[in-house]
Amino acid sequence: MKPGSAARFLLLTLLLSGQASMAPAATLAEVVRQSVERHPAYSRPASLRQVEAGYRQQADSLLGGDPSVNISAAGDPMGSDFGYEEYIAGISMPIALPGQRNARRGIADNLAVQADRELARLTWEVSGEVLDRAWRLKITQAEVKQALKQWAAARALEKDIAHRYKAGELTRNDLLLAQQDVVDTESAYQEAVNAHQQARQAWFNYTGLHELPDDLEKFTHLQLTPGLEQHPRLQAVMANSETARARVNDSRQQRRAAPVISLYAKHDRGARGEDYTDSMGIEFSIPLGTRAQAAPAIAEAEAELTSAQAEAMLVKRELELRIANAEQELAKAEQLLQLARKKNEYAHARLLLAQRAFELGEMDLYQLLLARQQSALAARNLEIRDLDKQQAMAKKNHLLGVVPQ
Repeated sequence: MKPGSAARFLLLTLLLSGQASMAPAATLAEVVRQSVERHPAYSRPASLRQVEAGYRQQADSLLGGDPSVNISAAGDPMGSDFGYEEYIAGISMPIALPGQRNARRGIADNLAVQADRELARLTWEVSGEVLDRAWRLKITQAEVKQALKQWAAARALEKDIAHRYKAGELTRNDLLLAQQDVVDTESAYQEAVNAHQQARQAWFNYTGLHELPDDLEKFTHLQLTPGLEQHPRLQAVMANSETARARVNDSRQQRRAAPVISLYAKHDRGARGEDYTDSMGIEFSIPLGTRAQAAPAIAEAEAELTSAQAEAMLVKRELELRIANAEQELAKAEQLLQLARKKNEYAHARLLLAQRAFELGEMDLYQLLLARQQSALAARNLEIRDLDKQQAMAKKNHLLGVVPQ
């Protein structure tokens, strides 16, 4: 191999060994928590709590609207001057009915639950993305190590072939085959490194971290699942449905405007020469509330409830399907892993025979390279299939609603 290629090989080896020796990242639960806080939707639960606070403030208030101040003045009609004067100042206060206040309190209570479940849903979704990117990065790491191993083996074989070629034991065609194999394995290594760099960048972009969590494999074991009805995503849409139901009740309670109590003070006289008199009064106004005026708001709230209930049913069906698919993928991964183990065993045994036969001159270099490539591919497949099985188990745990703790 050329000096430049050897230098690159040494540099890449040191880089890989440096990556392996770097301090591990935080735990998987900490990575998920940090990724949730980085997510653009992280502020949504807080905004729901602000809406909750607004409804709760309305529910705790005795007023059913903004109070108003009324001021009026009256006197003689134009063209006459008898001295009549009247001045009135008052305040009007809408009074919320008990049912209206309870309806607003119901919305506030459901919004509080919705905010908690929205955060739980976001955490669950983020954990799925974290797991997917983590396993993608881990698999590309394994592919890089396998490619590096094969490149090193090809270089060692090329060195031996070159030595034997100089000694006259092998032909130049054998040397060219060995050199071509080195180029092929180096190309495969470069492709693996590029894929690994892309996976690492995707991991950093989402989590803000450079290293994988040190307990990633713990999530591949069978977890205690909460049950589909307690699934974070389903719980979130069910909370949306309950909030929509509370809004329907609120719209029905609000179809009649709040009664208005008005307090006023009057200062007046009937004619010039009479003394001013002062008086106070109270007025009570009760809106009748027609069904026609409230019908659009009630219909819109009921349509929102229907939509939320339909979404909950669709989410439940989707989760059931995805969980069933995840179980099939896990079973498939287990079967492929068993086959990969057998294939690796056979390929390794054949490689040992091929190497012995080549040394004895009973097999040409091409057959040896073919056996070595097949053995390398089998070894790579075995490691990747093992990682695929672990990823499939982690995916199943996630779809069942488990969140790293």
